[in-house]
Amino acid sequence: MIRARIVHIQASKRNIDRLFACNRESARVWNDCLQISKDYYAEQKKWISQSEIQKQTKGKFHLHSQSIQAVCHKYLFARDSAYQAIQKGIKTARYPYKSKNHYNTKWAKDGFKVFVNGRIELSMGNHHGKRERPIVVQATHLPERQIKEIELCYDNGLYLAVSYEDGIESKPYYKNRSIGVDPGEIHTITAFGEDGGSLIITGRKVRAIHRLRNKKLGEIQRLQSKCTKGSRQWKKYHQVKRYILSKSEKQLRDALHKTTKSFVDWCIAQSVSDVHMGNVDGVQRNTRKKKRVNRK
Repeated sequence: MIRARIVHIQASKRNIDRLFACNRESARVWNDCLQISKDYYAEQKKWISQSEIQKQTKGKFHLHSQSIQAVCHKYLFARDSAYQAIQKGIKTARYPYKSKNHYNTKWAKDGFKVFVNGRIELSMGNHHGKRERPIVVQATHLPERQIKEIELCYDNGLYLAVSYEDGIESKPYYKNRSIGVDPGEIHTITAFGEDGGSLIITGRKVRAIHRLRNKKLGEIQRLQSKCTKGSRQWKKYHQVKRYILSKSEKQLRDALHKTTKSFVDWCIAQSVSDVHMGNVDGVQRNTRKKKRVNRK
């Protein structure tokens, strides 16, 4: 099975700057994919294929060839996903259109080397007939299994998202007990089994994180609105907002992970093989929305 792990890294200032430059260059690849696809559709009246978009982006950017291809694949996947959502009648679905300033860079297959001491060399490919020196980083808590892909991400600091093979084979499916699940806000998961067994996991922790985050963001936003946009104090408040969002996102991820872990453990104890969840899409259709009344 393929698993993923967040790995924190250390590197010299020069290599840190090169990593940031990689994400900026990946954003240029994404923006170029948008423009190439737009021009191709205007001329050919059809979508551009994977081979054609890779051909037009090959060798144009200061990245490893597989890193460029990975951005192209992500664009094509986003485009196809939007098409499928539109076909299903989802009105909020849109094709990729936003340009980016930073985008995650991915290295796959021969794009990196991992050493026993935690040293990782990220290849930058060949440019102008000369192989460029790789970006060297030092990582901790690397998985011991074979690493498949490495993706450079940013969340209040650079880190690596490492995909690896854990060596565990998936077990064959056997029909057993079934349960119904109803996700919610007050109770994150409510489950009921065929034999009468039930499970309720409260969502108070998640709601508390949401409320505290919104409260803090509101306070910072009121202070920031009194500053001139782009000033030194405005940038400080903006940095605080990004820190609050990053911290709350990690807290939410941890709370939801603990919730799903408790649910999976209960399912294993109950010998559950099938989990059924209702399709609640469109429940608000043809309902009257309550109008807001401004009161002084």
